[in-house]
Amino acid sequence: MKKFIIYVIFVFVVGFSAYFYYGYYQSSQYDSTVVPYIREVLPKISTWDPEIVKQCLAPEALRRVSEENLVNILAALADIGELQSIEEMKFKKKSTGGENDMLQDPVITYTVKAQYSTGAATVTISLLDKGGVYETYHFNFESKALFQ
Repeated sequence: MKKFIIYVIFVFVVGFSAYFYYGYYQSSQYDSTVVPYIREVLPKISTWDPEIVKQCLAPEALRRVSEENLVNILAALADIGELQSIEEMKFKKKSTGGENDMLQDPVITYTVKAQYSTGAATVTISLLDKGGVYETYHFNFESKALFQ
């Protein structure tokens, strides 16, 4: 029984370590190129100007949202205020498009802690990796200012 418990603990530790190592490996693959891209594109998105935001979005993303919806979304997000600083960025995952997407390019997702004029916000941003060239595929903002 003692050997079995040691074996189970060993398998758990190896599996747990492999999971975190794989996440670290994927993160290190993208940090040097994605982080500068996010530092460039997040201020553009944070202008809340539909014309500027459209320039940042991948064609695949633009096909999924109407002009009217984009204007409404950005008008709502404008309540967050002006971008003050970009603080912490963390690799979240690497995947491909969703079930109904014909998308074959990898989608790289990061979470970004940022400071806006109304307070802190967490931005989840997904980028299409087109051979080392990135395009914004999706973004989501979480901020207390959006719930006031």
